[in-house]
Amino acid sequence: MTTSLSHDSRHLAEAYDRLSDVQFESGKRLAHQLAISDGERVLDVGCGTGRLAHFIAERVGARGAVVGIDPLEERVTLARARAAGIRFEVGRAEDLGAFSDGSFDVVCMSSVFHWIGDKAKALGEVHRVLRTGGRLGVTTLSRELSGVGTVADVMRAVLQRPPYAARVDLSALAVASSAPTTTELIDLIVASPLRLDRLFVTTTARTHSSGEDAVAFLESSSFGNLLRIVPEELRPSLRRELAEAFEQRKDARGVVVDGWGTLFVATRP
Repeated sequence: MTTSLSHDSRHLAEAYDRLSDVQFESGKRLAHQLAISDGERVLDVGCGTGRLAHFIAERVGARGAVVGIDPLEERVTLARARAAGIRFEVGRAEDLGAFSDGSFDVVCMSSVFHWIGDKAKALGEVHRVLRTGGRLGVTTLSRELSGVGTVADVMRAVLQRPPYAARVDLSALAVASSAPTTTELIDLIVASPLRLDRLFVTTTARTHSSGEDAVAFLESSSFGNLLRIVPEELRPSLRRELAEAFEQRKDARGVVVDGWGTLFVATRP
């Protein structure tokens, strides 16, 4: 099933902006891996509410330029309000037709690649808009890694009991099926016109103040798709039980959510 973008809202966009510190820090590490420097032109694909684009704009300075695109209008609206001087547009990774060939030094995709429907087409578009020697940096989920970690443990424990058992449609979340395995990810890059420079499996750990915040982050980062894995009448109780399950894991640090992801850097030869 294709991920639906129609469930997003201003409430979800604002919640994501408030709760996405860990993804922001991950994006900053990606920017460091890309060695983004003064004067460069950077395209942030899947820019969300613009936090990473704002950080990158500080690195490229007045001589550089940053453009952010995202398919979610509410998040683009928040991004425009945050960062004057940065161009933000509604757009998708699979269609970068608004940009000319070789117009960027760097393309970033932070925590977005697993949501993209046609990944091969997106990589082809990135190749086109990068200059020769330009870099692509991606952080993403891998399908085999999304099945382990805190979120998978909590979701599995709650969904396997009544009234959710046998009424769960995991394909409705889409990321469960659209995220490639690490091997498939490598195959995608190698088959693209880009050259794979380096790839890492990375650990992730985010801390929330409460179980409710943990669920709010999952809802907002999936732009409203999370609870649609069960019928509508079960969603309020699922939200409550997930929050309770995360809250039970709370310690002195808060609700710690561990997992794994993938980071890669590729170059246009």
